Amino acid sequence: MRLPLYTGGRLTSEVRAAELLSQAGRYRLGRTREELVFNVTSVFYSILAQEKVIESLVFSQQALQSHLARVNDLIDAQKAARVDRLRTAVRLSDVEQKRVREENTLAIQHRVLANLLGIETATGSLEIEGELENAALSVATPETGIAEALSQRADYLAARRELEAQARRVDAARAGHAPTVGLFASYGGRWAVDPTDHPAGTDDAEDVGQIGVDIQVPLYQGGRIEARVNEERARLGAAQERLRKLELQVRLEVETALANLSSARERVRTLQSAIDQARESLRIEEEKYAVGKGAIVDVLDAQAALLLAETNYYQALADLSVARAQLELAMGGQVE
Repeated sequence: MRLPLYTGGRLTSEVRAAELLSQAGRYRLGRTREELVFNVTSVFYSILAQEKVIESLVFSQQALQSHLARVNDLIDAQKAARVDRLRTAVRLSDVEQKRVREENTLAIQHRVLANLLGIETATGSLEIEGELENAALSVATPETGIAEALSQRADYLAARRELEAQARRVDAARAGHAPTVGLFASYGGRWAVDPTDHPAGTDDAEDVGQIGVDIQVPLYQGGRIEARVNEERARLGAAQERLRKLELQVRLEVETALANLSSARERVRTLQSAIDQARESLRIEEEKYAVGKGAIVDVLDAQAALLLAETNYYQALADLSVARAQLELAMGGQVE
């Protein structure tokens, strides 16, 4: 049996360092989960936006098909030129190829989401249910958000625990200069099989035990202890720099997330009115063309403008939801 009575704080520092590293590991795991949630959220809202974009393309395709039929009727009645039919057919083909491209993008997004969820999608796709919402948000100021992020972000807390653990390792290395005192004890039996192995008048077996105090004083180590202390101090400095770098990164991520959230919210507000204006412009151009007072180019341009406005609007809604999730990730918690 050996029992250390005094080690200059080396064992205590090593135990504390191990506890801090264990806490840091749990924080790292928590941060990994938060990042996974953000990635799933980002792909989820991208899928919702992509579905809306495809719906807009399908609607535009149907509208162009109806318009092409109307143009054919006008050509038969000698109220429109044949070139109008060609221009409409070209625009219809362009919308169809965009729809095919966006559907392929949607299929890829489904596979990315399945990969993040850890499931297989050999055939078909995932059933996604949800709505893109333009909800009112109450967000923090940059300084408040940064302060909250530094107090609850798991990766920053993990870095702080690792820094504290490294400081304990420095203490443990410095304890190498101190003497160590330990208690030792042993007990057992000793015996001899051959009678000639023990003196006459003695037994061939006996109990043997000892107990004492062991003291070790490091008088000369050739600089080994000091070298280890310097090594641990260098690692402590590196840990301090990593923590400082992470703090700057936290500030940048919070400020970036707030800027993206503000930008997405403003884009949604602007594009809401743009869609109404584009629909009204298309209606006017179609009526003008029907009575022979407008050009087919104006109708097609109005149709393209409406499709672009709807696409941008749905993308802005998705960006708004992703920006909110990005702010939650940057602050390490829920945003009210």
